[in-house]
Amino acid sequence: MDATTGASAPPDARVTAHHPGGPEVPGPGLDDTAEPTRFAEFALGSVCLFAYTVPRVPGNLAAGLVAVAALVFLSTVRRPTRPTVHLRWLPTACFLVLGYLVAVTVTSPDESLFGWPKRAMRLALLVLLLLALVNGRAHLPSLVRGAAFGLVLNAVAFYAGVAPAPYGELLSGYLLDKNQAGLAYAVVGLLLLAQATQPRWQVAVGTATVAFVWLSGSRTSLAALACGLLWFALRPRLEAQGRIALGVAMALVIPVIESRYALVGSFSDRRGSDQFRATIDAASQAKLGRAPFQGMGLGEAWVLYPNGDTFFFHNSYWSALVEGGYPYLAALMGVTVLMAIGPFRRGPTPSRLARAGEAANIVVLVCALRLGEVFGTTIAVIALAAGLIGFAQAARIRDEAQDAEALRMLPTPLATPTGAGPSVSPAADTVTR
Repeated sequence: MDATTGASAPPDARVTAHHPGGPEVPGPGLDDTAEPTRFAEFALGSVCLFAYTVPRVPGNLAAGLVAVAALVFLSTVRRPTRPTVHLRWLPTACFLVLGYLVAVTVTSPDESLFGWPKRAMRLALLVLLLLALVNGRAHLPSLVRGAAFGLVLNAVAFYAGVAPAPYGELLSGYLLDKNQAGLAYAVVGLLLLAQATQPRWQVAVGTATVAFVWLSGSRTSLAALACGLLWFALRPRLEAQGRIALGVAMALVIPVIESRYALVGSFSDRRGSDQFRATIDAASQAKLGRAPFQGMGLGEAWVLYPNGDTFFFHNSYWSALVEGGYPYLAALMGVTVLMAIGPFRRGPTPSRLARAGEAANIVVLVCALRLGEVFGTTIAVIALAAGLIGFAQAARIRDEAQDAEALRMLPTPLATPTGAGPSVSPAADTVTR
């Protein structure tokens, strides 16, 4: 039983622990990936990533946003099932950041395309979803299973000619964007990989994930998935220094691959789209140069194309800087890099879910380099929730190890030797021999 939330661990809950270079072995904890699927999370998860607008729904809301709202409402009538003693700061921090963004917005000229209140409400909804997943009011493994099922159906509907095809033969479907589709397939595939305990299922999930991302035609998502899979495979064998070196290597290699091999093979026909992106990037950098330290407010990450059309940024780091400035970007990087991935964290990953959460957030960081809206998406929130659950699990295991070590160091009470001399009877206050 957790003293902070009153949550208790399910009897079959396990956390895996291992040492670098050795196999994972089960240990006590709160890894619930083996628990039965919850129908509500599965059903809502199957559409929670869809950007397709639901007909006749007030407010012209996307199906995914409606599903997220339903998940948040469902979480209000449930009790937490995860201990959150190491994440007690999270709700306050999230709403402080959201309040900061609103304060910057209302004190700056409003040039947002669709009005900042709509974006603020979307971010608030995603914050509530994050908190519900982290404290267990919403069941993350069931949500991932549902999302995987929905993405498979999306691919089937796409190739059957039922789902939208705004990018022709490149897989997008109800996600309406090939890059967002690539991001979603990559993150969900990695998180589903954590639930596949048998090698043959791991191979099947990994192969299917690579295939779907390839079909999306998103070069950035392919590079991100490669980084995520590499992290997932090597993480059990790497101490903190090795993880830092791996992260630095990824950061150095990705720009080289993008500049030298972006137009090779199947991607040789992308020169026109790359020139289009370069024009948007130049305008984005110009706007970024005009933005003050605190940013320009919500909904401002867009530019005017030479022909008069408007386009959003194609870099989520720039988007964060324009909307909330350096404080907002620092908050995003702090929670994603330092906590959800934790390259400086000592010791092994506490569970497969934690390891997959780290890898999924690697994917998010890489995709943010070429996608304008990543950090404020449902799939990024799901990845962040998995990473923060791993952070809390690792902190709990560390505390338990410290407590065990403290108990071990306590002096052992000395036993009275047999026949050591007279003893006093408390009842009779007499001396016996």
